[in-house]
Amino acid sequence: MEIKDTEKQIREQEAKEYTIQNPLLYQILTYTAVFIFCCLTILSIIWIITLVKTEGFLSIGGILVITFFTGYSSYLGLQVLRYKTAQVLYNEHCVTVIKRGKTSSYTWSEITKTKYHGMFRVLRLFNAKNENIYTIHGITPDNKKFIQKVGNTIGYTNDVF
Repeated sequence: MEIKDTEKQIREQEAKEYTIQNPLLYQILTYTAVFIFCCLTILSIIWIITLVKTEGFLSIGGILVITFFTGYSSYLGLQVLRYKTAQVLYNEHCVTVIKRGKTSSYTWSEITKTKYHGMFRVLRLFNAKNENIYTIHGITPDNKKFIQKVGNTIGYTNDVF
């Protein structure tokens, strides 16, 4: 009797489906942060151009580092924004992404490539055609659980940036 109860609990746990919530506050914060990083990138590029014209090429020094980090943050932020309004459901067997009424479902084995940008806490999922399936930022507890699930189920490659 005890074995049947344990098997039943395991089946119920496997069938459990999780939803990634995207609260409005976090959406607003994400849009604001991406907008700020895009503006900083543009301003730092203008700053570089101005310095090169007035002071010469050697004067730009550390501004290139600022431009790189703001530009890369903008790039990853724009990747996250593409899926910010998507609803994501996942369980032991698959991931379902509902974006603008279009539903795409992938088994864990169909996700062939993952890339985790540790410094920015952004995870990107790719299919066999190397198309971006979903991009998520680890800002909420639900998002962190999903990132851990991907790490445990598929694993992911770390990228310093």
